[in-house]
Amino acid sequence: MENGKMTITRKRIINPQRYLYALHHGDKFYIAVPLESEDYPRLQSYGILSDSLARIPIPKRAATRMNANGRWKILKDLPKEERFFEHDYHVVDWHGTDHYGTCWQSRLCYQRELVPPTELAFVIEDQVLYSPLLVNTDSDFTNIKTAMNVALEMLGRCEVWTAERVPALPPVKQTEVPWEILRPGTRIQNDWAQYIDKIIEHKPKGQQAIIRNRHEHLWHMAPDFCVLGSQNFWGYVVYGFTALNLFVFECNEINNATYAFRGDWEAASKLTKTEVLSGHIQEARIYHSNKWYENTRKLIAGLSKEVA
Repeated sequence: MENGKMTITRKRIINPQRYLYALHHGDKFYIAVPLESEDYPRLQSYGILSDSLARIPIPKRAATRMNANGRWKILKDLPKEERFFEHDYHVVDWHGTDHYGTCWQSRLCYQRELVPPTELAFVIEDQVLYSPLLVNTDSDFTNIKTAMNVALEMLGRCEVWTAERVPALPPVKQTEVPWEILRPGTRIQNDWAQYIDKIIEHKPKGQQAIIRNRHEHLWHMAPDFCVLGSQNFWGYVVYGFTALNLFVFECNEINNATYAFRGDWEAASKLTKTEVLSGHIQEARIYHSNKWYENTRKLIAGLSKEVA
């Protein structure tokens, strides 16, 4: 992250929402790449020229092929169907004479349907590559994902820019430590609830209740204070149990894990994200499974008995 903006450098994006934390629901934005001199030959190989004309990239690999041609979705829940395939043949008879031709063979195959291509056209303007204008809504999810992956295939990086064509910056104020501490008081629950609302608003509806219920469970365990993540910890909430020297890190992803650390908050607040996720220094890692609620209760109750 440079000057508050994030450059995405992954090979492939599965969930684009995790990179849209600087936007609100319904915001319009671009996937953009500020260009260097060495980028232009790569873009030319995809048919993108610096003449301010929007073009659909030539399909080469997975992302550009899906954008230009769509893809076949296999329907394994339906009966197989007979399908015919033509292929060339070449045989030599016993006189040594070559025979060429084509023939057809039938085969039982799964039924399939074509997922239409997104056909997103990219343009170079003022030394920046732009996707079409996108909208941060569930209905535009496929276009957002495709735009990111096409840019990553062509250039290996991309950024999120606002409709005004400037880098989108995180909605929280940048500080030296990426945490906002909520001390006990009249506003703590409101601030916590608003933060939870914000981190789940871009999630699929089927995930929102799951994430909210986990946070509410930890909230009702009566932590001494609550810490909201910003910057690269955006979406994380830490529940602090001072008497137990315990800090429980919960994220906004499903099918992930909850991380618990022992010590004091000053030390815990300096952990990098790699240290949090590495699995080497935490007191416990509780996976999001059907036993998650039971295991988090056991962890906190067990430590409470130690203190008593």
